[in-house]
Amino acid sequence: MSGMYVAKESGITFNPALTPTTTPNKQAFVKAFKDNFTYEVMEHPNPHELVFSLKNVDVSFANALRRVMISEVPTVAIEIVYIDNNTSITHDEVLSHRLGLIPLDVDPEEFEFYSKGATTSIGDDNTNDHNTVVFKMDVYCPSRPPSNSELDSTKIILPPDLESVSTSDSDALARDVAHKHTARGKGELPNRPYTKHVYSRDLIWCPEGDQETRLKRKPKVVEGDILITKLRQNQRITLTCHARKSTGKDHAKYSPVATASYRMKPVVELKERVFDEDADRLVVLEPGVFEIREVKGVTGKKREAVMVNEYVCTMSRNFMRDPYLKDVVVISRDPNHFIFSVETVGMLTAVEVLKKSLVVLREKAENLAKEIKAVKEGRERGESM
Repeated sequence: MSGMYVAKESGITFNPALTPTTTPNKQAFVKAFKDNFTYEVMEHPNPHELVFSLKNVDVSFANALRRVMISEVPTVAIEIVYIDNNTSITHDEVLSHRLGLIPLDVDPEEFEFYSKGATTSIGDDNTNDHNTVVFKMDVYCPSRPPSNSELDSTKIILPPDLESVSTSDSDALARDVAHKHTARGKGELPNRPYTKHVYSRDLIWCPEGDQETRLKRKPKVVEGDILITKLRQNQRITLTCHARKSTGKDHAKYSPVATASYRMKPVVELKERVFDEDADRLVVLEPGVFEIREVKGVTGKKREAVMVNEYVCTMSRNFMRDPYLKDVVVISRDPNHFIFSVETVGMLTAVEVLKKSLVVLREKAENLAKEIKAVKEGRERGESM
């Protein structure tokens, strides 16, 4: 249904359009959608954040796209943890749960969905290098902190944004990072036992089968500094993880997004120009939407409120506290124009999530069309018999 959501003192009301928007046939509807639909990228500050707008689409399409992003885009996450040794204070169940929530940088397109087979002592019959990624961890806390010579020889894996630094700088940075993550320093209490922090970077990928040569993207954790647990002296964790491909419908750890939401585009209008003290109040009541500009050519007026960014309007209705502004400012929302905000957890980029979501949505529509066609053909056969 076409219309506008308008902010009033009593709340948000919907004013439907006077003319119907329903097209008479399928061909005309598809043509109208293709002709009127527009897509625009509004913000893309980094690979994992994206703000875009969809115009001239129904809310059902926008909500379907949001739901697919959250729960139907495949990713790879740790599913099974085989714990050989765990003498830490963290229970096996808690440790396994924390490992499962660590985002993995694994291309799901290079793996198949896992289908369960007969269970054996080492897994099940269907576990193979095409549906499972293996990570191992073996961490031990010694009775004393590492010495300076041990720290200097410690190999630190730098994040991608630091790989371009010079050799001397990287060596100094590696030593600094190693020192930072030890328990020594000004904050160390006298006679306090040494504590070793176990991070997500301690998960090491173990290639199986032909994964070493087949995989274009080598599996690893997205962020290496996620704290998993802490060990005291002589405590040890030894385990093996099996990561598999699935979707957010199975478990939230497979969801590629931290945020996937949309809102209808705000529409802000002024019935008349707002000057001087009234303009100052409007800028305060609706921050970011209006700004003050100098007025020329209007007798007795110095400043004017000019709308600069209606996208940041929150439909707050604060302007209605002012007896003058409530009759001058009109704020509404366009129900056919949506602003999406997508932020991923790192397993996929925001653009990849959007593309894969559209592919899934298209497949759903094609499957529905096939089912409808099959039902019609079945009815026709039944009537002819």
